[in-house]
Amino acid sequence: MRAKTSKRKEKREMGTEKGRSRAVLWVVAVILAAALAVPGIALAATPAGTNITNQATATWTDTNNNPYTQLSNTTTVTVISVYGVLLNSPADDSGVPLDNVSYGYTIQNTGNATDNYALAAASAPVGWTATMYVDSNQDGIHQGGEPAVSSPIQIVAGDNAYIVVVVTIPAGTSDGTTADTTLTVTGEGIVAAFPDGDDDSDVVTTTCLSPVLGVLKNVRNVTTGGGFDNTATAAPNQELEYRITVTNSGSSNASTLVLSDPLDANTGYKMASATFNALTSGLTGATAAFSTTASAPYAYGYTPVDQGCSAPAGYDYCVTSVRWTMTGSMTGGGTTFNVLFTVRVK
Repeated sequence: MRAKTSKRKEKREMGTEKGRSRAVLWVVAVILAAALAVPGIALAATPAGTNITNQATATWTDTNNNPYTQLSNTTTVTVISVYGVLLNSPADDSGVPLDNVSYGYTIQNTGNATDNYALAAASAPVGWTATMYVDSNQDGIHQGGEPAVSSPIQIVAGDNAYIVVVVTIPAGTSDGTTADTTLTVTGEGIVAAFPDGDDDSDVVTTTCLSPVLGVLKNVRNVTTGGGFDNTATAAPNQELEYRITVTNSGSSNASTLVLSDPLDANTGYKMASATFNALTSGLTGATAAFSTTASAPYAYGYTPVDQGCSAPAGYDYCVTSVRWTMTGSMTGGGTTFNVLFTVRVK
């Protein structure tokens, strides 16, 4: 009984060891499969010029069990140069006029030999510029001090080079205008079997986001109680109220916004009537300024006074122009604000 028990125990232990071995092999296989499946993890290509050698061995015995061994001749295979390149494709981006939009690129030599790559970047339409810089810290954004790329660049087998293509949006570019920028990588390695393996290109699209302001001016007769319209009628000594509405239908914010309106010589400014309504604009306020200059260019800095320039009480006939300087930034997408002021027909 003891002998049978011992054998059963041995079988169980052997089975356990086999199970452990299978488990270890399974884990290794899973890890290897995962490594091969993850982008960027690849087995290194055999370097060009490597000699692959091997030799066969035959063993046998004769009728008296004498052992014999015979080696074959040695075969040699020399690995030739194979050239390749892998260029990533950064996402499209946008900016406002005069922005410098950065696109980070990784250029990988996927061949097995050192190669020289000529680089060229061009934008269309005309007026948009593309400049290539060395991405020293590999963050995909051009930083001050990072030098311009000197083409061609040399990359050893399996290694990477990092560059940034900077697209400059011209001043005055209309909202929604797009430009395509093409980066072309041309390797110098030549192999008859792989003539274009080390050439690649990528295209990114840059969209201009500009503020687009529309200005609409209306008037109403306050004395008679009319509504705002493009035209109105009035008699001397009646009051007119002007409303100027500004809409930003563009895709980006408008800053340092200034709005001015000269008064007709036949009207006089009503004291404290210059007002501002932010509405949906996102602006945080506005400061009104006044001018007594007879004609443009107007110089602002005058403070209205009651009965100025012989005006009746509550008016200042010295004012020739009103200007509002906005604070904050007006958001795009159809937001609005308005300003109002009232005058008296002389």
